[in-house]
Amino acid sequence: MQQFDCNETSIVYYPEKYIIVCIAHVDGKKVWAKKMHEPVAIQNVLFDERYYYIACKTGDTEGIFLTLEKKNGSTAWFIPGSTFLEVLYRGYLYLIFVDENERHFLIKVECDEGNKLWFHQIDSDLYYYHFKEDCIILHYASGKKEMLQYDGKVLLR
Repeated sequence: MQQFDCNETSIVYYPEKYIIVCIAHVDGKKVWAKKMHEPVAIQNVLFDERYYYIACKTGDTEGIFLTLEKKNGSTAWFIPGSTFLEVLYRGYLYLIFVDENERHFLIKVECDEGNKLWFHQIDSDLYYYHFKEDCIILHYASGKKEMLQYDGKVLLR
């Protein structure tokens, strides 16, 4: 069993049954349950007032980034592929995405529809990134640092 606390609820995954359950903290009752089609390992759960954002791994380099509605667990949208270092910042999602060729990208995603706003190919040894007012600073294990400037939804590079 995997459990992730999300303020007033917990997201619990039962791998033997392939089921994700949302449980209310106030009374311990099930809010909803969602059956997965295949076994997953949940890597991370983020949340805002409308959604749970769940990063799932289905293999070494495969996975799915799943967005579920808080009220009933229905799938709002998803991105196939493996993600890590997921961040919810100022109303947008930032994900490190690994494609089928094992290339790594930082992508900015709009939360309501899951639309990719921009992407930037990165080195595979990225271990940390943080935000400044108009840029993102990427830190690599090699010691390299990279700064990405953006203006709203547009990456300036």
